[in-house]
Amino acid sequence: MSIQEAYRLFRDDALLVNRRYQRKLVWSVSEKQLLIDSILDGYPIPLILLAERPEIHGSGKYEIIDGMQRLDAIFSFIEQKYDYNGMHFDLGQSARARQAADAGSFEPAETLFLLPAEKCANLLDYQLAVTIYPTQTEQQITNVFSRINSNGRQLSVQEKRQAGMINPFSELVRTVASSLRGDVSDDVLLLHNMPSISIDSAREKQQYGVKAEDTVWIRHGILNVKQLREGDDEQMVADIAASILLGSPFPASKEEFDDIYDAQSEKHKRIERNLAAYGARRLEEEIQSVFSVLAEVADQQLPSPNGLRNLVRPGTGGNPIRTPFYAIFMSFFDLIVRQQKSPDDYESIVSALRGVSPRLKTARHYTSAEDRVSNIDAVTGLIQRHFVAKVPPAFGHGPGLALDFENSLRRSRIETSRYEFKQGLLRLDNKREWDDLIFKRLAETICAIANVQPGVEGYLFIGVADKDADATRIQSLDGVESVKVGRYHVVGIEREAKSKGIPLESYTQKFVTKISQQPISEPLATQILSGMDTIEYKGLSVLRVLIPGQSDVSYFDDRIFTRRGSSTEEIKDLKQVAALVKSFG
Repeated sequence: MSIQEAYRLFRDDALLVNRRYQRKLVWSVSEKQLLIDSILDGYPIPLILLAERPEIHGSGKYEIIDGMQRLDAIFSFIEQKYDYNGMHFDLGQSARARQAADAGSFEPAETLFLLPAEKCANLLDYQLAVTIYPTQTEQQITNVFSRINSNGRQLSVQEKRQAGMINPFSELVRTVASSLRGDVSDDVLLLHNMPSISIDSAREKQQYGVKAEDTVWIRHGILNVKQLREGDDEQMVADIAASILLGSPFPASKEEFDDIYDAQSEKHKRIERNLAAYGARRLEEEIQSVFSVLAEVADQQLPSPNGLRNLVRPGTGGNPIRTPFYAIFMSFFDLIVRQQKSPDDYESIVSALRGVSPRLKTARHYTSAEDRVSNIDAVTGLIQRHFVAKVPPAFGHGPGLALDFENSLRRSRIETSRYEFKQGLLRLDNKREWDDLIFKRLAETICAIANVQPGVEGYLFIGVADKDADATRIQSLDGVESVKVGRYHVVGIEREAKSKGIPLESYTQKFVTKISQQPISEPLATQILSGMDTIEYKGLSVLRVLIPGQSDVSYFDDRIFTRRGSSTEEIKDLKQVAALVKSFG
């Protein structure tokens, strides 16, 4: 298969990545340039292995088993994401690449130096060694992937553990770790969407969607960028999850981690049994909620970068803080989830943790369960007086939803039709009056999101501006400086309640009342009223409306709406109506 043919598959949405066994894009620019050098010199490059599953993906579509990094390096060079010896690929030499650029699929580089036409032609004509493997099950693919990569030097220890496993525990670890990094997506993605969920850094600057420095792991010095790229965050999630499921701190060492990933070991079997009884979804929500609260406390009180690391181990250099972080997290987990308490005084919690690291028991290779219990008890003794019982508790509410909120903002880049963001319910003029038409438009949008796909949920957020001009206007009107997350500006809703001289509770109740009066079909109308939450995010409140997945088409005033990208449109054509109804059949 020539590179030109492979690029056609890429742009025809025929190359897929299954995140259940594939990792993210991890090659540096220099590694990509080395591959281009090999191709232009005519050297052979390793085999690319694709899986064909027509019963799952349809005909003509392929899952990439081996070769994802190489294919991305080739296609991103064609699309001018990086140069080779100071020269970019000449889009004029590929009609398909030129067409994709003109359609806005990628942004061409501003460059005066282009690869000569002959070299561009040689690259496009280069024959890739491609094998297409027909398969019936995902387990077959996973086994092949695991065997190919089991001895590969490119995979870290934790990546090798995860690569060969598809079971509830490994899925839990993958899902939670993805949520904490902010690269949540569907399990199967198009190859050209992989950059949006891969990790970038200030050093690499590859324009990937997840900035390492923005993750809680790097922001607070818990891990370094290299460790994050190698999956050490997943090992820390596995450590936390195993400790919860086993009922006592996990004795952390390489051998112990290998044991819980060994499907034949007694400890692995015990973890799987306990997870089935505990509930995977419950554990996911608990871990994510505690991370949200802990991050909210740290972000509000500690300066970036490395705020938490500098707090617990001041003035001792840049080593990560795995041991103290584990103790702090497990203490928060006990107080928030098991005791159903909430942090009451962020400043006092931070003050109590100052310089705690030297007081904790550490070991280079193996940390015993007894030492970890002692560490957790020490941290709990320092901070527990600053946690109190509240209604509602932090778990599952307010600060406990902050992580979910960030992931929704990031995920909306790919799944735009399932998310809607509004800056507020008031007009942005000097009078600051209620926008009476907005409730009707929001109700139409709620129905449209429910109609995107059967059984798939969506979200509406009030207090998030999707235009720079709106954020600037809000700062001028309300004196609120937005928090930037990707292309969105979190502006909150307290400013509007304050503008109208009413409590925040009255503001949210007005929204609930107005939406309840809209002619939305059942059961959606009732479900959305019970699916509203106020999220606390970096000192701002955002109203979130969960739009549950539906089994039937939803109507607004007997009219049908759907989404085209981020726009809401009414369907009037009878054939389109019939097709939508059939899709829910």
